Amino acid sequence: MSLLAAEHALQAAQRSGDVSALDALLHPRCVGAGPDGSVFSKEDDLEGYRSGALRITRLDEESLDVQEDGPSGATRLVAAVEAVQGGAVVAARLTYTRLWVRGQDGWQVLAATLAPAAGPA
Repeated sequence: MSLLAAEHALQAAQRSGDVSALDALLHPRCVGAGPDGSVFSKEDDLEGYRSGALRITRLDEESLDVQEDGPSGATRLVAAVEAVQGGAVVAARLTYTRLWVRGQDGWQVLAATLAPAAGPA
């Protein structure tokens, strides 16, 4: 699977709340940082989906940059996102920056940041 295909598979798993697919696409030592500066682990992220505390209801790709360099790569996605988080409906335009590593099982996210997107929609 190409890095572009892995990124699109991750987006699809986020939209559908597919914990098994997310588990396969996130590296065991994956760490993320949210728009509020909070830091979360792979297990934190999976538990949010598993428990229903996070449910993405819309994730529309506006732009995507993919850079692949041998066993690693990076993706930068700008997306319009709507979700239910902790019972509250939230909507934002976000930039997801992800560091990917390629192992025997394919591409996995090792690190990710989510930040408010700059500029107009």
